[in-house]
Amino acid sequence: MEYFKNLIFGLLIGIANAIPGVSGGTMAVILNIYDKIMYSLSLKNIKNHLKFLIPLAVGAIVGIYGLSNVIVKAMENYPVILKFCFIGLVLGSIPALYKRAKGETFHKKNWIFFILALAFMIFLFFVNSEAAANKSIEEFGGLSFWLCGWLFFTAAVGMIAMILPGVSGSLVLLLFGTYAAVMEAIATFNIALIAVIGLGLIAGGITGVKVIKQMLKFHPQALYFGILGLMVGSIFVLRPGFTFDIQGLIAITGLIVFTLMAYLLSSRK
Repeated sequence: MEYFKNLIFGLLIGIANAIPGVSGGTMAVILNIYDKIMYSLSLKNIKNHLKFLIPLAVGAIVGIYGLSNVIVKAMENYPVILKFCFIGLVLGSIPALYKRAKGETFHKKNWIFFILALAFMIFLFFVNSEAAANKSIEEFGGLSFWLCGWLFFTAAVGMIAMILPGVSGSLVLLLFGTYAAVMEAIATFNIALIAVIGLGLIAGGITGVKVIKQMLKFHPQALYFGILGLMVGSIFVLRPGFTFDIQGLIAITGLIVFTLMAYLLSSRK
């Protein structure tokens, strides 16, 4: 039963990563397993948590690759509905996340982390990433040492973004102008660039997990106020829009249903 539950959790995290502008870390917070994932990914603890991590990873892979086409088509045909549903997930998880951030001893100075994180997400909202998204490998000047270094760096930053709730790794790649190049490298099976991107993802994953674990250990309230700011700010980044028609009515219904569902999920112990 526990294996099946973790498989479903992984599936939901994978689906979240497949939605443009959405972070798998956000879903992990909503499911109340973010801390557990961070602690389990430690090199010292990973062997003791394989029963938790393996079904989670399998579910995430199925969610990303198995359902990515479904998600992409849904985003193309019903973007408003899908985005409103995700906003509902974020809104429903905020009360439990705020309660966790506040804790037993509340320090007002930690609000600065909420403000900074929210300001960062609003900045992403105003950045026009469309122009940067279309830069191909050829437009970068072809395979070069500079391109490899830039892809390594942006992949590492993108991976850290994927770990952080509220921030989309694909959005970070768009902002750095490497999204199209990364997608092209994968689509054309460019082994050299795929290896560089893979190394960047590993480096970013190790760095991100270490930093977050230290924050959880020594500054948990500051971290969770920052996460709260990122999640609230993700609503701005999604930019769902709204239309007064049947799709808009379904979107509002989805918002309400998913808000209630997220509240129940995030409030469980």
